[in-house]
Amino acid sequence: MQQLDGLDALFTLNERQHAPMHIAALLIYQPSTVKHKAFLQQEIRQTFKQRLSSSAIFRRRLLPVRYDIDHPYWIEDQHFNLDQHIVSHSIKDHPGGLPALLSTLHAQAMDMTRPLWEVHVIHGLGALKEYEKGAFGLYVKVHHAAMDGMSGTEILSALHNLKPTAFSADHTPTTDNWQAGTPPKQWHITRQACINNFRKPLNLAWQARKLVPSFRRASSSIKDDHTPTISWQKSPFNSRVNADRNILLVRLDFSRLRQIRRHYPQTTVNHVILSIVGGALRSYLIKLGTLPDNPLASLIPVNVRNRQSSEAGNAISMMIATLRTDIECPLQRLKAVRDASNNAKQFSKTLGRTAITSLIKELPSGFESFVLRALSALARWPGGVALPACTIVSNVPGPPVPLYFNDAKLVDMLGLGLIVDHLGLFHVAMSYNGVMTLSVLSSSSSLSDPELYEQCLMDSYTALSEAVAREANH
Repeated sequence: MQQLDGLDALFTLNERQHAPMHIAALLIYQPSTVKHKAFLQQEIRQTFKQRLSSSAIFRRRLLPVRYDIDHPYWIEDQHFNLDQHIVSHSIKDHPGGLPALLSTLHAQAMDMTRPLWEVHVIHGLGALKEYEKGAFGLYVKVHHAAMDGMSGTEILSALHNLKPTAFSADHTPTTDNWQAGTPPKQWHITRQACINNFRKPLNLAWQARKLVPSFRRASSSIKDDHTPTISWQKSPFNSRVNADRNILLVRLDFSRLRQIRRHYPQTTVNHVILSIVGGALRSYLIKLGTLPDNPLASLIPVNVRNRQSSEAGNAISMMIATLRTDIECPLQRLKAVRDASNNAKQFSKTLGRTAITSLIKELPSGFESFVLRALSALARWPGGVALPACTIVSNVPGPPVPLYFNDAKLVDMLGLGLIVDHLGLFHVAMSYNGVMTLSVLSSSSSLSDPELYEQCLMDSYTALSEAVAREANH
């Protein structure tokens, strides 16, 4: 039995029916031979059964503490049933096609009494013009309390091979020492909660005391390059989100993104993505007549996982950087975004990559619940409230070479984040085998015209690419 730390527990406490806290990946496969639906479904089930030992998340569930007076625990589920986690769908039963099915699945909250993952097998994708006959998809959904994007890629690697391999029903895992857990007595958990709640204020004071001088050093480490400071302001994306979900996808040439990156010193692919998003937000809000004078900013997840760590759960911190939506020229915006992002990275490094998460870890559970409920209530405030960020932009590097699920080649992959009240727009940039897919998650209340924003993203990418090409030719 393992207690969730502060960040993992925060995702469980913030779970809402209209804003579930799961992330997901869509994986599209092209098998070497067309297989009958029932046979394929059984093969997928058996493959997951053989790989259950590859990650702790597959067979452990939450054990909540009564009245949420302390963080919940992970316990090995003695009633684990694999068939409850693998669901079959046929694309022909969904008139809206794949985007509509994904939106429906991503809007559905998970059963918090079971291990927090689901696999939805999508049959019949060969009927779509994008894919060949026999293609199928796996929509894999996992609660954010159980893993972050980087630990998710490790789990995906455990399910795939670098070469096509024939499925074997007789394959057994080399080591599987899993044992079901027995829930402890509630009085034992309550007693431990009292001890934790006595210690946490003391630990919180100690962490805060260490944070103050670190914050001063971090503030003085920022270069004075005339980058605007982060400003608290309102935007259409900072409202209360609806229960529905909109998903839009933009495909980008990964090699072209790297060419743009190499054109300017100290520039990364992540800077290029942020600049494209900044340009798209600028165009979108101009068309709506709601572009603020000060530049909007984004939260950017930062991986703080040790290379030796193989645990599931979250090992992320957050930094905030301006998207320079106040700059029209794509080249100037890219340079400004790069400088702002490097400043934010330097600030985070000087402060300590785990400083904020260490502070969150010591917050009493009851206080966290109160703050989250208050924030959710503030989302109903007419016109919304001013916040320092309007979106989240996450860059998840995927494998640069083809992967195989048994004999089926992975031909397409994308990631999906989550949206919450006050942050109703989430971008995930995921690369795979030379293609970058930028997925955008929103609700109808936070992004009123998804088609327009999709066009703004493509226009922003094209404008930046053409501007770099013109400058390179001079």
